[in-house]
Amino acid sequence: MDGRRLLLGDWTRFPRDPIDLLRLALPVGVVLFAFAGDAKAVGYLAVSTLATFAARLANLPRALDLAFVVALSITGWGEALGLYDSYGWFDRVVHFLVPMLGAPVAYVGLARLEVLPDPRDETTARHHAGIFVVTLALGLAIGAFWEIVEFTSDGTLGSDLSEGNADTVGDLIADTSGSLVGAALLVVWTTRSWGSVRRIPGENRFEDARA
Repeated sequence: MDGRRLLLGDWTRFPRDPIDLLRLALPVGVVLFAFAGDAKAVGYLAVSTLATFAARLANLPRALDLAFVVALSITGWGEALGLYDSYGWFDRVVHFLVPMLGAPVAYVGLARLEVLPDPRDETTARHHAGIFVVTLALGLAIGAFWEIVEFTSDGTLGSDLSEGNADTVGDLIADTSGSLVGAALLVVWTTRSWGSVRRIPGENRFEDARA
């Protein structure tokens, strides 16, 4: 196996590349924490597992696929290993990184469903402005939705996810900052014509849309 194939795939149908190894670590974590009797860790890692394997079906470009897996891994493993409780800054980092990495993936996913213009299509400056605005809005929506989840969980399940108004506002500021960066990165991605689906290894002229 040469170096290019080792880093970019495709190895086998599963795992097909190093990203799948990161993805596979999540269900392994579910099993390990299930044996340890940690239901909370199992829950978070299970959600991350389902989301990352669902994203695999979309056959995203490797960079976007890696971004999504990294974002969900940070979230899932962070909760499972207690990093949110151990390090006060970790929550802010997650609230920055998840919208930054997740919002472009959300946009491309909707584009693949033909809900939004596809970044691989011919675009103009006005399209780039639209891509930026929509991606920013998606990132903000992701952040706001999570704050709703925290508030609802605290009120109905007695959890202690939200630490008050200052914590919520700080999280939303981090979400906004990450979303701005993610939106800008997707515009750069679009202007470079890097496409919206997984490229065939060694062939930059074609994109492989097969799941």
